[in-house]
Amino acid sequence: MKPLLSRVESKKVDKAAAMLKVLAHPKRLAIVDLLGKEDKLTVTEIYRNLDLPQAIASQHLITLKDRGILSSFKVGTKIYYSLSIPKLLDVIDSLEECCDTM
Repeated sequence: MKPLLSRVESKKVDKAAAMLKVLAHPKRLAIVDLLGKEDKLTVTEIYRNLDLPQAIASQHLITLKDRGILSSFKVGTKIYYSLSIPKLLDVIDSLEECCDTM
């Protein structure tokens, strides 16, 4: 019997699963959703909007950036974050639709 997934397809599935694992945390998902509504936000704007301690927000931002989900740039002393993969918002919207029908 021939395997259903080739090695290439298997790698693609593994990458998608790893990305979903990172997004599975409610606070990280909230950060992505928030940045989907704004072009860019500072760390301060993010933690204030989500009512998070600054240290916790920073940890989640680092995780999302390390996985390539967010990008950042510095202007003066402020660090701005934005979505690197805007299509993730489609995933969030699809998941919300699924949850609404459950």
